[in-house]
Amino acid sequence: MSNVIAVVNHKGGAGKTTTAINLAAGLIRYSDVTSSCLLIDMDPHGCATSTLLGKLDGDPPARSVFDVLRRAITPHDGITTTVYDEEIHLLPSNPSLESMAKTQINDRLEKVVSALSPHYGWIIIDTPPNLGVLTQNALVAANYVLIPTPCTGLAVPAMRQLTAVIDKIKERQNTWLQLLGVLITLKDGRTPLLKNVRRELGQVFDKNDIFKTIITNNIKIEEAPANFQSIYAYDSGCLGASLYRDWIKKEFLKKHQKLEKQRLEEREAAAAELAAAMAEQLETEE
Repeated sequence: MSNVIAVVNHKGGAGKTTTAINLAAGLIRYSDVTSSCLLIDMDPHGCATSTLLGKLDGDPPARSVFDVLRRAITPHDGITTTVYDEEIHLLPSNPSLESMAKTQINDRLEKVVSALSPHYGWIIIDTPPNLGVLTQNALVAANYVLIPTPCTGLAVPAMRQLTAVIDKIKERQNTWLQLLGVLITLKDGRTPLLKNVRRELGQVFDKNDIFKTIITNNIKIEEAPANFQSIYAYDSGCLGASLYRDWIKKEFLKKHQKLEKQRLEEREAAAAELAAAMAEQLETEE
């Protein structure tokens, strides 16, 4: 099974798409799990799709995640390769996803991911800047949720709303969904906001859920997608590449490994509890 990660924040300009793309590229480069990675673009605006396909102003793809979700094509038929140096596969977005956002169907993507997960070591889901049906589909389908948040004072109050939605999904549809962590992005070195942002985030999240790495503003991070490259391929020696690389190798993968172990232990405990309950019921019936 794949490690399915939903990259979520309902505030726009949080660095979601940049983080999703550079995470996918970084996992291919630096993860020992596998070199296969699929990015699913659930944002109707399709920013990840445009840069990964090298078509910033082009027409939407002929086949997209929208066609898959409405069952016009199979999940595998919707996948395409990308222009990136890293072998990232893409299930592209389409503006027509907006029509699905008006429905109440939030478990359709889960079925798609189940069909694709045996074929990929990692699946990254980029989401729109809202907590609507498309984002909920990502949370229902995911094993983990990653929250990029900009280093601004206005970003933190919305986190309680986001965690409430995550808790609701866990309670009703995805018991095993886990928070992978909160990544602070877009830090401006000229402002002293970091300490305040960390303190406020600490009121919503456990301190161990907030990554120590801070992704600062860096012109190379902005230039890379416009040149249809990951930050590592565009300028491997720049600050932005170093920050994302260090975050993935020193924090992300270690946190993921820890949570995977915890997930396995919890599943084994739940299975043992169920087996014991069934045995007790059989004894009672006899």
